[in-house]
Amino acid sequence: MSVGSPSYFDPVVLAKLQNLRIRARTVAEGFLGGLHKSPFRGQSLEFAEHREYAFGDELKHIDWKVYARTDRFFVKQFEEETNLRIQILLDASGSMGYKGDLSPLSKYDYGATAAATLAYLALHQGDSAGLSLLQSKSLFIPPRASLSHLNTLSDALVKCRPEGETHLSRSLESLPHSLPRRSLVILISDLFDDFEESINSLKLLRFKKHEVIVLHLLDRAEKDFSFSGNLRFSSMEDSEHLQLETDSYRSEYSDLIAKWIDGCRASLRKMGIQYHIHTTDEPMDRLIRSVLRAH
Repeated sequence: MSVGSPSYFDPVVLAKLQNLRIRARTVAEGFLGGLHKSPFRGQSLEFAEHREYAFGDELKHIDWKVYARTDRFFVKQFEEETNLRIQILLDASGSMGYKGDLSPLSKYDYGATAAATLAYLALHQGDSAGLSLLQSKSLFIPPRASLSHLNTLSDALVKCRPEGETHLSRSLESLPHSLPRRSLVILISDLFDDFEESINSLKLLRFKKHEVIVLHLLDRAEKDFSFSGNLRFSSMEDSEHLQLETDSYRSEYSDLIAKWIDGCRASLRKMGIQYHIHTTDEPMDRLIRSVLRAH
């Protein structure tokens, strides 16, 4: 499958974004073309700075010229030149299949378009991109830097259908073992799960020194509760139903969802995780720009 064939790659969006750079705050910082200077210290090509010798440092890194001048031991630190590794996690549970009457795309379709666009940008600047589709049986595609990898990612996005219950925490728990190297992890989800359990799983990713971005997607109807009359709501993940006089609950719903969003934002930012909330009626390039310009 090529980029020009039916898929989630939007050429209009890509044209608007082709000059932007993906820059992860703590994973890498670089320029279009694939060269990124990582803040991680290690053996590499470019000298960065000195620091005072500490017990356990390798003697071969001592700068003897500095010692001759200062009579103190300093070791050289280096900037590791590396490519950025991006793992995109797309929630593919049943609730992501929701599409309101005024929305052009379901949450899954909108999230898949975002995932494809971010992968396209990463691969075209020489970085590597991978994909995880989070369902009861999650699919993990590890990061690759080859442009042909776009075909693999696109095929997976198109073939997947959102279904089943949300198990974000369960899917996230296994991810650190699948990503042995530090990466930029982008989670795209409506976050309709036990948030405390999901937070604990995201904490593990941060503990492993991964950079994490959460793209919180909602349909406009979910965010604004733009329903009217006595309606029957059916769960997209199980057999539950709810009969509701919507006009009577609009104010209470608005308060609850505002508190929920504020709670998500505060909890994630406390852990150093970027949080962006978007609705599926927004232009796609607005979402992509919010990610790329957040650093």
